[in-house]
Amino acid sequence: MKEQWLLFCDRFADLSDREKWLVSIGGWVGILLISLTFMLDPASEEKGKAQRNLEREMSAVQMTQADIDVLIAKLKRDPDAEIDQKLTELTVQNQQLSEELSEVVDSLIAPSQMAQLLETVLGSSGKLKLESLQSLPAESITKTSDSSGYFLHPVRITISGRYFDIKDYLATLEDMPVKYFWRSFDYKVQEYPKAELVLEVYTLGTRQEFISG
Repeated sequence: MKEQWLLFCDRFADLSDREKWLVSIGGWVGILLISLTFMLDPASEEKGKAQRNLEREMSAVQMTQADIDVLIAKLKRDPDAEIDQKLTELTVQNQQLSEELSEVVDSLIAPSQMAQLLETVLGSSGKLKLESLQSLPAESITKTSDSSGYFLHPVRITISGRYFDIKDYLATLEDMPVKYFWRSFDYKVQEYPKAELVLEVYTLGTRQEFISG
C-alpha cells in the first residue's frame, strides 16, 4: 500500500498545473458522489422526495466526472479554447452541486442536539425507561484522512417498556419537524409485556469532533 501511494505521488508530481487542477476537481466530485449516497432516508414522504432529488444529483455528479475524465485525456493531446470553455462550465456545475449538498446538510439537526432530542422526547412519554444514551464517534463519509469534508454523527439510545409505549415514542420522533436519518432498529421482547429497543439515528456535520451525550 505504501509503495502504491509513493508511486501515485510521483505520478501526480509529474503532472502539469492544469492536470493537477483537473485531478483535484475530479477528486472533489468523487467526494460529493460518496457524500450524496448517505443522504437517503425513506422514513417519510418528505424524506422520499429528498432521496429522489439526491439520486438526480448523483447522476449529475457521475456525468460531470465522466466529462472531466474525457477532458483530462484531451488536454494531454490537443488543449484548445473549446476544452477550456467546457472545463469552466464543469467547474461552475461542480460548485452548484457542492452548494446543493451544503444546503442538505444545513437542513439537518445539529450533531450537538441529536442526543438531547432523543432524551427530550423520551422524557415527555414518562412510560419508558432509558437504559443508555450514547453519542458514537464521528465517521468520515469520504475516503480522505484529513478533517475536511462531511462527517456522520450517530447516536445510540436503548430504552425499555411496553410495546405500544415504544411505538408511540417512535411515532413522536418521526413527527418531529427537525430532520435526521434512521440507521438501525433492534427490537427485542424480554419478559412480556416488557421489551427493549436499541435505536441508532444520525445526522451530518462538517466537523469531526466527537459530540458527547
